[in-house]
Amino acid sequence: MNAPHQPLSRRAILQGGGALVIGFLMPMGIGRLAAQAPAGNAPPPVDPNAFIRIAPESNVTVLVKHIEFGQGPFTGLATLVAEEMDADWAQMRAEHAPGDQKVYANLFMGLQGTGGSTAMANSYLQMRKAGALARWMLVNAAAQRWGVKPEQIMVKKGLISAPGGKQGKFGDFIEAAAKLTPPQNVPLKDPAKFGFIGKDRSVGRVDSLDKCTGKANFSIDQWERATLTVVVAHSPRFGGTVASFDATKALAVKGVVAVKQIPTGVAVYATGTWPAIKGRKALAIKWDDSKAEKRGSPELLQQF
Repeated sequence: MNAPHQPLSRRAILQGGGALVIGFLMPMGIGRLAAQAPAGNAPPPVDPNAFIRIAPESNVTVLVKHIEFGQGPFTGLATLVAEEMDADWAQMRAEHAPGDQKVYANLFMGLQGTGGSTAMANSYLQMRKAGALARWMLVNAAAQRWGVKPEQIMVKKGLISAPGGKQGKFGDFIEAAAKLTPPQNVPLKDPAKFGFIGKDRSVGRVDSLDKCTGKANFSIDQWERATLTVVVAHSPRFGGTVASFDATKALAVKGVVAVKQIPTGVAVYATGTWPAIKGRKALAIKWDDSKAEKRGSPELLQQF
């Protein structure tokens, strides 16, 4: 809680355009804000200080520091940002943040981790402030372009408007917004005006569509060149060990690269999931049950 104050600094937009990246570093409750646009024409890189990325087409991507196991931080944290930005839910996106403990630490744990139902609790103010910062920058960029006061600007469902019929989307102002120096403290929305937070079923989950259509990437989907799939043949009894095994038929399966005994059984290494499973099925294993659990349910229940 005694981290030194990090002053704000002006960020000039880099040549080449791209997304507006909103950084919000709050180590143990102390905030540091920064905004910049990535250089070049390639897809915008992940800024290690960023929690929000606004694309030219106005999509808002929230970099989520908590792992999405299905418990909902992608949707929950995107909801906080959408609330403060007055965004349209259809434009919200979410991605896992990169590994950077200094920036993306769980404030309750002091490390970059997910657990203990802490995601929403420790990120609630952090992500709301980041969303409020993004809104401030876009509103003030629009006010400067249109020659009006920021107080005259309205934001509703991702549309920025001003008197006289002036209207634009988030992506229309990202270059101008990146040139602004934000204030130290940006006001948060009055809870009485919440449209998303605390409203039952006000949004749909941001990750459901990709998960239902097979587009989502899980840990098991990560693949590098020459990566092998490994499956293990375990003893049918708890505590059973390998007495001996014959891998001849398993190694004859196309795609099986190697078969090795490991402390928990016999591992089959293959170029894909299906040959690995076929290779495991082809193993001939003799199990040593001398130290294995041999009691069945009736015996266990009786002793219990």
